[in-house]
Amino acid sequence: MIKRVIALLTDFGVEEHYNGVMKGVILKINRNALILDLVASAKSFSIIDAAFQLWASYKYFPYKTIFLVVVDPGVGTTRQPLVIKTKNYFFVGPDNGVLYPAAYEDGIESVVKITSEKVILKNRNGTFDGRDVFAPAAAYLSKGMPIEALGQYTEIKEKYVFPEPIINKYSIKATVLHVDKFGDVVLNLRKEHINDTSKKFIIKDKNVQIKATFAECVGLCMVFGSSGFYELVLNQGSASDLLKIKTGDEIEIEIV
Repeated sequence: MIKRVIALLTDFGVEEHYNGVMKGVILKINRNALILDLVASAKSFSIIDAAFQLWASYKYFPYKTIFLVVVDPGVGTTRQPLVIKTKNYFFVGPDNGVLYPAAYEDGIESVVKITSEKVILKNRNGTFDGRDVFAPAAAYLSKGMPIEALGQYTEIKEKYVFPEPIINKYSIKATVLHVDKFGDVVLNLRKEHINDTSKKFIIKDKNVQIKATFAECVGLCMVFGSSGFYELVLNQGSASDLLKIKTGDEIEIEIV
């Protein structure tokens, strides 16, 4: 018997019924499905946040895991409902860029637009494709249905990529990719973007130094995080609140 993990990433939150209904649809099709919540409360409507969290997580899952992603502010429009088969995984969700960084990195092999009447629930109403389109597609994949049976081959239209920082001798313009529940701020800065970790920085009139761990931080500092990007952190506090910044913001970092 084929058993594949289905990992859900949505912005529905835990206080609503939406995630539960999607799981019910999956189990009605495949009672043996292994379903887990990767993220239930991604930032509402935020493609950049969901794309980052998916990209940061997918590679730690078993071979042929199905990632079911519903952060879909364009639901009901002409945006495509997709299944992407990569070298090691499947990604199911809207064609709005949210799937692309992870799928591209793993190596895209084929892409299908979900159109099969055997897959899409009857009486689809256009406001809850997580239930009516994406959940049944993931369920049938988990039973071993080939990707081509879900619809017709297509091309990805929205190929979102994480923005590159703008760096010169005196400053860095960075983008906030994610703010976690602790208020740690993930920036689009990789190790190669900061060659000298002894340098000091100023952000919104606040001095910042690079440290190896959270515990070493006194005040605001930067730490190279587990996702492979630098993070602004405040030891046992919220860097996001201190700096009044959120996901998607651009910030100026002065190099001292």
